[in-house]
Amino acid sequence: MDCLEIYQRRYLGNKQKLLPFIDQVVRDYTNHIHTVADIFGGTGVVADLFRQQNKNIIINDLLYSNYISYLTWFSNEEVDYQKIIFYIDALNDLSIKDDNYVSINFGNKYFSMDNAKKIGAIREYIKGIPNVNKRERAFLLTSLLYAMDKVANTVGHYDAFRKKWIVLRQFN
Repeated sequence: MDCLEIYQRRYLGNKQKLLPFIDQVVRDYTNHIHTVADIFGGTGVVADLFRQQNKNIIINDLLYSNYISYLTWFSNEEVDYQKIIFYIDALNDLSIKDDNYVSINFGNKYFSMDNAKKIGAIREYIKGIPNVNKRERAFLLTSLLYAMDKVANTVGHYDAFRKKWIVLRQFN
């Protein structure tokens, strides 16, 4: 299983390449900073930069999908990683045949039809998993969001899609 990392998400406006510059500006022009507010957090890479420097983080974004990612990356709630691995393996092994919300609305647009069916089935499966806490569920959803990003026919935002597929990828 590949390791899930905060910077692996395709997202317009991602500041990953700007992190050294942002870090240098903060070091050069501020002193004794203990708390950083990332009010348009996006992927969370800027907040993560300062979390790694042991700063207190305040992170915000309007997108619910980003909030779910923030629970994954920044929550203090305990995580049973063996449980996460177990469920990700189970999700990867799902065999899907039936249409669902995602395949009906986004198949052959944002995703291939097969990928859309699997995404929809995985989302429903995650919703029904018992005995996981809020952060563990967020880990599973974030894993799905990042996997969706890898197979999507977009550039990281779902307000438009390419009419001609450049590369077809399949979920594993």
